[in-house]
Amino acid sequence: MKYIVSLLVAFPALAFASELPLSNYIKMQESLAADNMKGALEAHKVICDKEITSYKKVYKDCGKSFKDIADLRESFKVLSKVYIDHASKKELESYMKATCPMAGANWIQKNGPITNPYYGASMLKCGEKI
Repeated sequence: MKYIVSLLVAFPALAFASELPLSNYIKMQESLAADNMKGALEAHKVICDKEITSYKKVYKDCGKSFKDIADLRESFKVLSKVYIDHASKKELESYMKATCPMAGANWIQKNGPITNPYYGASMLKCGEKI
């Protein structure tokens, strides 16, 4: 027990590794759904700089220069999996999970109508709650 406490003091991120906050992820999801690459990149930067430090072995696109919004959306598929698996369970209760069979990917969004981050305006309502 003494060693576990020592590890948590030395590496505080270990104590909360499975508790990712959702606010910046939701900003990114909403920006992608609105075809707003600038907003999505701003949220992505905060996520990479402050939130997913413990998950950079799984999500390797921090620091990547995305060539276009389609490239960023592909990356969002992996990021969404990280958040679905590791977001704060309490916070997840206030949101819904959705899926897009055409993109072969899931995401988290605010409760309400589907707002698909993988296709934006071209297929905004495509998907279903899971």
